[in-house]
Amino acid sequence: MTFTSFTQTLLSNPSKVKLIINGKEKSICAFARLTSKNYLEGEYWKLRFTDDSFLLIIMQDAELFYSDLYIMDINSIKDDQIGHTKKLEIDGKMYKLGNKDDYQFVKELVYGSPLDIEGKCRFSDYFPVAGEKEFLSLGWLSKNGKRADIHCTQIDLESIFFRYR
Repeated sequence: MTFTSFTQTLLSNPSKVKLIINGKEKSICAFARLTSKNYLEGEYWKLRFTDDSFLLIIMQDAELFYSDLYIMDINSIKDDQIGHTKKLEIDGKMYKLGNKDDYQFVKELVYGSPLDIEGKCRFSDYFPVAGEKEFLSLGWLSKNGKRADIHCTQIDLESIFFRYR
């Protein structure tokens, strides 16, 4: 399967598509197409699954990132560190600031309720200094000010399969 066919299948009918990721079946709870003020020409997608796992798709780079936990508050990172601290350590791994003080916009809610997926939020992104490619995004939801941290690792398209309801 190509990246294009993968994304077209997701868009075609998200209510009928199930994904198999790491051997586990996933049903889409909510799906949004997003952009941000620092990347207005770019687009990324977030899919939240009914088991609270999620998939982040970076369209222009054809990259996929996955986590078993959708929204979390990484307690070891304090609010005043986000976007100000150049390097952060989480679980013994160092991350460097790569995208400071960004703001996320919803281009389209493709599927689900806006209450089930991130909408507008302020955030800063951090990336590993060494090792596997990961995405660490730390920020706050605009609707309620709660933390909206995500920490996900890159996943190969070949490890994702479709099943239809």
